[in-house]
Amino acid sequence: MNYRIRFHPLVARDLDAIAHWILDYAGPDSAARKLAEIEAAIAALKVTPHKGSLRDDIAAGLRAIPVGRKAVIAFVVDDAVAEVLVYAVSYGGADWAMRSSARSR
Repeated sequence: MNYRIRFHPLVARDLDAIAHWILDYAGPDSAARKLAEIEAAIAALKVTPHKGSLRDDIAAGLRAIPVGRKAVIAFVVDDAVAEVLVYAVSYGGADWAMRSSARSR
């Protein structure tokens, strides 16, 4: 069964900030590759939604997975409706835990 992927409204801002940061630092090719890597990891959650570390200490049901060497995707899985809700995507040491906790309320 495939799960539906849904995004917190601020995830678009997360991805935009990541793209701009990498673009300024490493150029457009690197930015495009990193965003493609993040998008592929999110898409994989359709098939394997329960991967990653469970972080109930931050928010109930929150899971986190690393992507590459510098990104983290934080999400929750709702098995009742077969849905993954992505709360935050962070990069380069940004505080994904705080961001996810604030967005889970």
